[in-house]
Parts: sequence; C-alpha cells; structure tokens
Amino acid sequence: MELPTELKAQLAEQKKQCIFCKIISKQTPANIIFEDSKTLALLDIYPAVKGHTLYLLKEHYPILPYLSEEELAHYFGVLPLLVKSIKSAVVATAFNIFIANGGAAGQNSPHLTIHLLPREEGDGFFNFLFHKKQKPLPEDKRKPLTPNIQYLMQKFQQENSLTINTSEYLPSYLEKPVKESLILYQDEKIIILLPPLSLAAGHIEIYSKLEEKNFEKLSSEDSIYLFHAASSIASLLFQLLQLHGTNIILKSGYTDDNKEGKLSLHIIPRMQNDSLQSLIWTPQQPKYKIESIAEKIKDKTWNLKYHPKKKEQKTDKNSPQNKEEKTEPKEPAEKKETKEWSKEETKSSFSTFKEEITHAISKLQK
Repeated sequence: MELPTELKAQLAEQKKQCIFCKIISKQTPANIIFEDSKTLALLDIYPAVKGHTLYLLKEHYPILPYLSEEELAHYFGVLPLLVKSIKSAVVATAFNIFIANGGAAGQNSPHLTIHLLPREEGDGFFNFLFHKKQKPLPEDKRKPLTPNIQYLMQKFQQENSLTINTSEYLPSYLEKPVKESLILYQDEKIIILLPPLSLAAGHIEIYSKLEEKNFEKLSSEDSIYLFHAASSIASLLFQLLQLHGTNIILKSGYTDDNKEGKLSLHIIPRMQNDSLQSLIWTPQQPKYKIESIAEKIKDKTWNLKYHPKKKEQKTDKNSPQNKEEKTEPKEPAEKKETKEWSKEETKSSFSTFKEEITHAISKLQK
C-alpha cells in the first residue's frame, strides 16, 4: 500500500514515542534474540509462556496492511526459520503465532508486533481454546467472500510471478475440517474455509495442504503465501463487515487447546468490547531468568538468514536489451481476467480501506 503524505507524517510522530523503535535504535536495552537488516526479535518481559518472543519489523508500521510486498515477504519469510530455532532452544513441541490488528483486537502498541509463543501440552495456557458458538455469516455477507478472495490470491500470484495450480486434491488429514465447512478458495498449497460454527461471525480458517502439523517445516515461500492470504482476508473482512479489528492466530502441534495438533490459521473478526476478550492473556512476571532463555535462543539463531527468492523477470526475446523497454509491463491477460468480475464482487476492502484504517489506528495513539 502506498501511504499518503498525511499518514506518513502521523506515523513519524508515533515513531518518536515508540518504545519498540527505541529498542530497535538501541536507545533502550532489551533481550534481543535475533536481528537482521529488516527485522528484530526480543523476549517479552511479561511472558505468557516461556520463550514468549516479540517479532518486529524495524520500520514503524501499526498494522499489516501498511507493509510493502517486499517487507511482508521478508517478515513472514523469516518466520518458519525463527520458530524452528525458538522451539529447539526451549524444547517446545508446539507453537502459536498471534497478531492483533487494532485496539479492539488487543493491540496495545502502535508498532506492529507478532507474538511467538512456544507451546506444549499441560503448559496451562488456554487463551486459544476456541469454543465455537457463532452461526455463519448471512447470505448477503457471505456471497462476496469467494470472488474477492479468489481475486486477491490471483493478483498476488501474478504480481509475484508465481505458478500455483488450482487443485481440489485434499489430504486425508483435512477431510474432517472440510466436511461441514464452506470452501471459499483452494489451490495446490492452501484451502480457505468458512466453518459452520465459529468464534465470531466471519471467522475464517486456512489450512496448508503441504504440512499437517508443524509450521516450521514450511518453506519461507510457503509461509509468505499462507500469511499473505491471512492478511488479505483480514483486510477484506475489516471492510465488508465494518470491523474494529482482527486477530490472526496460528496453531501448530499438540497442545491442550489443539488436541489434533493440526496446523491451522484463524482470521477472527473483532469489535470493540466484544465477547472475545479472553483471547488476550494477562501480563505476568516470569518465574525464571529471561536472560538465560535469551542466551539459549541466541545459540540457535546466530546463523539464521533468510534468502529471498528472486522474482523471474519476463522479457521479450525480440525486443532490444535496454532499460526503458524492460520496465514497461505487458499484462493484457491480467487486465482481461479482472474485468470478468462484477462491480459488486470486486468492491473489496481496498477502495476505501485507507481512510477507514487511518481512523482506526488513530485510537492507538496515546
């Protein structure tokens, strides 16, 4: 998203008072366990579980929709590598990833933060034990989801020169969650579902067709694809349902709140003062030395490096090899494809999203 000048000025003012920006610039000390050119990870001083890590982009953004494609790719490309290192260091058997977009969803800082939570059975953390009671969306709200999600996924594939085939193949481990759910989208990598009962109307689930249980076994590219889908859907729901915020929660491996151990990604609509306040944990003092945990994790992350996959540049073999002609995009196929959608179907979150989301993040300013 290209940010307007007024919003850039607003973010610049936020940055001056941001505690995470001060940690990133080394003005404030912290237990940093990983750092590269674009991201930084540190241990939470009030952890929900042992090894609770805060994962940040160095650039100051309040929410996911503000990230450029390059920043989003790096942010989520590092994730499976970082999760693998943290799990190994603290000897965890499972993992949660938690993102809050907006104050109503539990975001308490204007700097976008991903919470990384190592898990195991019997750890006493039950905040993500989902009691699904809400009925699905009404027909008029549900109808725009499929065409808009399909459009957003195809757009991402085209912009990133990805060849991802449509596929109805279903691994056996996904037969149960798919059985009673409405399929909104699927390809050879993921399937996106609207379950019959949910935490909130519009709660959407994404499953990987490539990995049953362990997120860290996904490649960086597959992690990017998975979270790009989640981020796009969160933005879409924000507009279609007039939300105040969204949560993105990943479950991976066996825990007391994930008895089957399946890898799943949940996009959860949030409204101010809704009935889902229990998703947010209470900060507590650790009963162990954070510094010792930080050292253990750093022993695993010191050589961690994300190597982005270079985009394939399509060139016309008959054209002269000069810069001007190389930079002129030729995308007749894409234009033809997008015209096939009706106006009603393609009114996704991105037409008025800038104005609404700017208002939403202003509530985070102190």
